[in-house]
Order: sequence, then structure tokens, then C-alpha cells
Amino acid sequence: MMSWMDRIREAIELAGRSGVTEMEFRDSGFHIRLFRSSSSSAAALPATALPQDRKPENVQSLQVIPPPITEEMRPSEHIISAPAYGIFHQRPAPGSSPFVMVGDKVEKGQQVGLMESMKVFSAIEADTSGTVMELLASDREEVDAGAPLLRLQ
Repeated sequence: MMSWMDRIREAIELAGRSGVTEMEFRDSGFHIRLFRSSSSSAAALPATALPQDRKPENVQSLQVIPPPITEEMRPSEHIISAPAYGIFHQRPAPGSSPFVMVGDKVEKGQQVGLMESMKVFSAIEADTSGTVMELLASDREEVDAGAPLLRLQ
């Protein structure tokens, strides 16, 4: 499961790539708001963690400054995302080979994983053809709907 710091880093990266100026997250008693000043070219994103059971005067502000984004968006890349909340499985059964590994070529419709929700397993299929560049979710990792699972090129 992703830590809060990983989620914040991912949100900052997404905001930097997409040009979004404000994001807000609420989960398990935490409230995080990220925003970027439109007049700043430094892309500083102040973040405030606010547990819902604490008063605002007891909360400290964090200054989160992401590294400059030097990597360009590559239009030929594609992310395969989780169709629903559940456990992502890279293998058809424990001890067996994974469906795909980094460097494998996949075809549209090819099974690339399994999603387990409430003891029901559903196939995850590639919605486009390409080469697996990165596995973004670990085997047996709990993921939310829409979470990135694999990166294709």
C-alpha cells in the first residue's frame, strides 16, 4: 500500500505534468491540500496535513518543493490502470511466472494481470499494444480504482 509521502510525491508530479494548480485529498482522517501559485515559476507547492480530529492551530505547514520536471511527456507512452479497487496480482497463481515482465511485448486484449475484489478474480487486459516499460504496482498490492499498474510504450 502506498504511504502518504508516496501519494504526495505522486500528486506533485501529476500537478507538475498536468498544469493543475490545486488538489485536495481526504482519507482516513487526513486532509491534504496542495496548491501552486500561478505567479510563481518555481513550482513550489505548499502542503498542509490536517487530521480531522485536530484543531487547525495545532497543525504545521510543510513546504514541498518538487524537483524540476526535466522529462518530457512521451505521447507514445500508455498507462494501464486498475479497473476497480482490489488486490493486483501479477501472476495467475502463487509460484507461477508473471503474466508480463519489463521488456515484454503485449498485444491489445492480452491479459497482463488479475484484480481480486471480494474473492472474485477479474482479468486485466491491455487496452493497447506496446512494450512493458515499467511495472507500477507490486504483486499482491492493494490498489484503488484508476491506480497505475503498468507503463507501456
